[in-house]
Amino acid sequence: MLVKVDDGFYLNSHHIIAVRIYKEVQQAFVVSVEYTPNSVQKTGMFEKRFTTGREAEQYLQMLNQMIGKS
Repeated sequence: MLVKVDDGFYLNSHHIIAVRIYKEVQQAFVVSVEYTPNSVQKTGMFEKRFTTGREAEQYLQMLNQMIGKS
């Protein structure tokens, strides 16, 4: 099943390897989605930045719901 990770960017839920969140020194929260593209030899990384932890949490909940449906 396709999972929308950003406007116009979708990933097959089976290709998502890991979702990580961390806080940068500038107080921004970064959500990283590691995935395998068509080639299993390489991995891709999608990062999305948020100014508040609440925004990052809402994004993670949405991703979790979308992945859980597949």
